[in-house]
Amino acid sequence: MRQINRIRRTLIAVTIVAVAVAFISMFGTSKRPPSKEIKRIFYINSYHKGYAPSDEIMKGMQSILAGENVQLKTFFMDTKNAPGEKSVHQKVEEALGQIRKFNPDVIIASDDAAVKYIIVPWFKGKQIPVVFCGVNWSAKQYGLPVENITGMLEVLPLKQNLQIILNYYPGIKNLVVLSEQSLSEEKNKEILDTLYKKIGFSVTYYFVENFSDWKEKFIEANGNSDIIYLPTNGAIKNWNDREAIDFVTNQIKKPVITCDDFMMPYCVYGLTKVAEEQGQWAAKTAMRILEGTSPSRIPVVANKESQSYLNEKLALKIGFEPSTELLSKSKILH
Repeated sequence: MRQINRIRRTLIAVTIVAVAVAFISMFGTSKRPPSKEIKRIFYINSYHKGYAPSDEIMKGMQSILAGENVQLKTFFMDTKNAPGEKSVHQKVEEALGQIRKFNPDVIIASDDAAVKYIIVPWFKGKQIPVVFCGVNWSAKQYGLPVENITGMLEVLPLKQNLQIILNYYPGIKNLVVLSEQSLSEEKNKEILDTLYKKIGFSVTYYFVENFSDWKEKFIEANGNSDIIYLPTNGAIKNWNDREAIDFVTNQIKKPVITCDDFMMPYCVYGLTKVAEEQGQWAAKTAMRILEGTSPSRIPVVANKESQSYLNEKLALKIGFEPSTELLSKSKILH
């Protein structure tokens, strides 16, 4: 009898222990899945906050990264406002100090200055992965891509833009490019000169440093050109939007075109890049790298999206009458 009772007590004890273990394993000591480690992305912007194309790149990046478990730190090089070698060198030193302190998992760099002055000399061929965007036309002059660096090139729809205008003005030959004095525009000149000549244009370049000179060259271009191309104004000192709109409205005599939407207040027609596309691609690519894909397995690509614009008031001033098809594709500035 005693032996039976001992067996019963043993069985009860074993049962209690088993139930307790099961209970604890289910509720008491079960651990929640560990939260994903926050990844760090350091973003180098070649320009400044308030410059429309880089603002749109940032907007595109943020739209992708908003729902991700990442910490994004942004550094502005401000090369349009402070383009000199001394200023650039100071910005490079400042950026490198912040990068060392932040210790990012991935670096994103937008536009040529960030790639030329920071990425290539300091991170090319290193361990940390880099994604670039906004580099104009080609990255071969920087020796890119390499194993740890990939990116998206910025290819403007300029050829298509010019061909659209040629449909309306088939006899035009003399093109004036009126823009800022900057690294990007000097690079564009080297690359695009061949494109202009292949289409049949004779080209004159006016790269200016201030708004007063810009207005003077605009008047000159109205007299000695058939068409004017306005790429950008970001580095033109003392630029005044309202004054520029009034000035162009009063002075315009020839078709004026652009490939950047923020220049449309001063242009008749634009077939423009979509800068937000660059930021979205860079952010998605950074996330792919953080998830384990090597940059060497992600090919360099070119942007694809474009948008057609028409400035109705300036079109009327020069008698530009777009077709119904072109109007249906275009955003209208009234």
